[in-house]
Amino acid sequence: MGQQNFLQYIVQTLKNSGMIGKILLINTVICIFFLFVQISENLFVKPGLYDDVMFYFAAPGNPADLANKPWSIITQMFTHYGFGHYFFNMLVFYFTARMFVQFFGERRLLSVYLIGGIFAYMCHIGAYLVFPVFAEHGAGPVVGASGSVMAIFMAIAFYRPGTKVLLFGLIPIPLILLAVGYILMDLTGIAEQKTDGSDRIAHFAHIGGAIFGILSVINYNSPKNFMNRFDKWIYSFKRPRFSFKRKPKMKVYQGGNARNMTDEEFNASKKQRQERVDAILDKIAKKGYDGLSKEEKDFLFNESQRK
Repeated sequence: MGQQNFLQYIVQTLKNSGMIGKILLINTVICIFFLFVQISENLFVKPGLYDDVMFYFAAPGNPADLANKPWSIITQMFTHYGFGHYFFNMLVFYFTARMFVQFFGERRLLSVYLIGGIFAYMCHIGAYLVFPVFAEHGAGPVVGASGSVMAIFMAIAFYRPGTKVLLFGLIPIPLILLAVGYILMDLTGIAEQKTDGSDRIAHFAHIGGAIFGILSVINYNSPKNFMNRFDKWIYSFKRPRFSFKRKPKMKVYQGGNARNMTDEEFNASKKQRQERVDAILDKIAKKGYDGLSKEEKDFLFNESQRK
């Protein structure tokens, strides 16, 4: 195999990275874009250029202003104010999203990232409209993936609270304890928050993302789960509405040969796979993800792609 050039390497890496890599890429490209904006501001002596450009990416503090830049409700969750803000959010996102995909699949990752980020923004705005302490100073603009990351983090933490993670790479603790620690940090930030607008951390957005993540996994295996309904609705647009062709029978591949499956065989196979998934998830809850064999990890990953 010949050596790849840089562009081919990037394209191939992106193809193999799945939804996690695509979300990371969008955040990274926007971060690099703003780095060049900041360089331009300094080199060409254009004070305020960075903030002027950021204005078009940030979701406004006044929701009425969304009428002038409706795209910002999406761009805000891929934009960060500085490299440190970007780096920390993406670091947490990478490790939590890997666990998330193992349990819920890539489709759900994108849904929770986007809707969780929007819900977090709405909670940020709502807090400033509801609580009298903020009456004098309105809500500031919102940027950052923190709300989306919190939604993903809390979803996995409350779905499988006993999953072990290594704190600082050394201390094994249940994931739920780490999640509660993050929530307490934001609650402490709210308790100590200044009302003059000088605090740039959107604690209410973080809490909003956390609430959404928790709600998204309640009755996860039930058709009544609101995220299951949303995913079913949104992905229905990929299928043609009108078709005069009969739906082909399900095929199963064994030893390189394909054969048609009856409904009974398909349902039995589906039930058998689900039982094994449940057994692996129970093992994760007891021993942590690292306690799985390579074959078990591969099986769990492949099953997540079916969703």
